[in-house]
Amino acid sequence: MPRVFIVLLVVITGCASSRSNIAWPGPPATERIRFVKSLNGPSDFESGVARFFRRLSGAEAPRQLFHPVGVAVTSSGDVVAVTDQGLAELFIFDLEKDTVNIVSKEALGGVPIGVALEGDRPWVVVPQMKAAINYSRTGAPLRRIELTDCERPVGITIDARNDRLYVTDGSTSTAGSHAVHSYVLSTGAHQATIGKRGDGPGELFFPTFLSVTPTGRLLVSDTMNARVQELEPTGTFVRQYGERGDQIGQLDKPKGVATDSFGNVYVVDSFFSVVQIFNRDGKLLLFFGGRGDSSGFLSNPAGIAIDGKNRIYVTNGLNFRVEVYELVNTTAADSTAAPPGA
Repeated sequence: MPRVFIVLLVVITGCASSRSNIAWPGPPATERIRFVKSLNGPSDFESGVARFFRRLSGAEAPRQLFHPVGVAVTSSGDVVAVTDQGLAELFIFDLEKDTVNIVSKEALGGVPIGVALEGDRPWVVVPQMKAAINYSRTGAPLRRIELTDCERPVGITIDARNDRLYVTDGSTSTAGSHAVHSYVLSTGAHQATIGKRGDGPGELFFPTFLSVTPTGRLLVSDTMNARVQELEPTGTFVRQYGERGDQIGQLDKPKGVATDSFGNVYVVDSFFSVVQIFNRDGKLLLFFGGRGDSSGFLSNPAGIAIDGKNRIYVTNGLNFRVEVYELVNTTAADSTAAPPGA
């Protein structure tokens, strides 16, 4: 079966770009994922009058996202933190105050990749510095944790309830741990190394992004093994989501991973430019996105985050923005439903 199968099917079962309501799946099925808006940068909050006079004066336009990669959001959805790999900057969208605070490459010390939130305060992984750096909501530096146990730290997630900070180590193809490292959030002390290089249960090969489930387990995008693994904090294998392939429910380059309020697992596949949704048993429920540059469609997506209202934020790398969707018309019972077309 050709690799384009999954992308084409997403476009067909999604909505046509001419529809005013962009949603998945398409009619006559019940909508489950609805496109809300895009986040681009400070211009999102620029009034029409301000934009007119700025252009009239010849002033430069506000800096916009160029290649967003990581994303994190508060439970209330009032703060969205985005790392931009192209600009080497951290964008902190304060949706409560309609402002964007930007942390520069010079302040970061390198290109940021992974991002997570402790309350409304972003933690950012800077691989070049081998450090996780904490900033305030306004972009002021607070503290840092040295990641000297990592060869190439990439992704980050926080379990504040258990005082833990987790970082993936992508390492290299020939060396390094290919693991998840656990740190004590309050002190920065290294606690444990979870996993090792390999393709067996609990083993990893180029892990990238990760998240913590409501029960404290880890969801790790095992990118070059084309799967997401659920692990206990001890490293014990629990289950797998997806497998290598080009059919529905299979993956190629999984990256961002997150859970909604029902415990369903959302996986961003950067190769297919889709987001696939699995239930807690690893069964596919739905997919959305698809390759394209119109609103709601994706090109080289990477990070994903979900707030307490089940709004979904996906970094749309080659479309220079973050797409925001919402889960609609859905209850806990729908997590046991058959996938579309079954």
